[in-house]
Amino acid sequence: MPVIPVALLTALPRGVLVIFYVLLALMLAFITFEIQLGWSLFRYATRRAQEQDFTPPADIPPETLEWYKKAAVAKERLLLGPHREWEMIHDGLHLRGIFFPARESDGEPAPGRGCAVVIHGWRDVRLSRALDVQLYLDLGYCVFLPSLRGHKPSDGKRIDIGCKHAGDILAWLEEIRRRLGDRKPGYFVLDGLSMGAANVLTLSGDPGLAPDVVAVIADCGYTSLLAQGKWMVRGMKPLIRRPALFFASVFFYLFMGYSSKDLTPLTGVARAKVPVMIIHGTDDLFVPASMARELFDGCRSPVKELWYVEGAKHALSHAVAKEDYKARKMAFIERALEGFQSGS
Repeated sequence: MPVIPVALLTALPRGVLVIFYVLLALMLAFITFEIQLGWSLFRYATRRAQEQDFTPPADIPPETLEWYKKAAVAKERLLLGPHREWEMIHDGLHLRGIFFPARESDGEPAPGRGCAVVIHGWRDVRLSRALDVQLYLDLGYCVFLPSLRGHKPSDGKRIDIGCKHAGDILAWLEEIRRRLGDRKPGYFVLDGLSMGAANVLTLSGDPGLAPDVVAVIADCGYTSLLAQGKWMVRGMKPLIRRPALFFASVFFYLFMGYSSKDLTPLTGVARAKVPVMIIHGTDDLFVPASMARELFDGCRSPVKELWYVEGAKHALSHAVAKEDYKARKMAFIERALEGFQSGS
């Protein structure tokens, strides 16, 4: 911003000076407002999630409310059955999760069987995906349910909504192998919902992804943090929206180290070799269904599938599709296993 000499200002007519100072004050007020708005967006996206039960909104549809009630019952049953609370130190943080052994194994891991790593969404409470855990247990899988950093009971001051630390999941896979030893799973399925889906899609092209990860299943994931941010503030006027997103990105860089060089779900699938299944509800207003098509078109995996669940809102494809949800997932995993077992 050019510096205006004091002598020039004093030589200006009084009316012009008043206009100048008013404009200067308005500009400073606008910049301050945009910085505060950018900070609010950053805080909203990354504020640490507390471990508490989900309370559905008062206007929730009856069928959706019934789904949440089923999830609550499933959660109680799971915690009454065999499970282990696990903890590891990674990147200086205490990360925690729950391991559920395969049901036919009498509480002991069954060697050679599959393990589903079921990953929750943004700000979800622990065991929010209880019905998905139950789905895999019913099919003879063991299941690991991590609490991502920034979500209780794991450490982390902020939620990693940009998936910069998706590698935490790779660390958990190694921890599972180490803990189970000779009884370790024969293969892994990474199953993510919403932000969890964004994490597994980012990992799909990670060179550190081991060959025993046979499938990535992503339900209602977004293409990138920036794209999701733009979607969330789409109702703002461009004059307000663009500076706010700029300042929010500055805060992401300063406080979390995010940069344009970081991998995203979209750049991850562009490198993917593992089979990838993308699921999305057509009525999703939180993460637009168009992102699923963009992810599918950008995916370079030789085995991939896109499934739109008609009428499903965000994170409710399982509730809408019911048994089809299980059948479609299992059919895809079987297809992926054929390639894994043949070594292709």
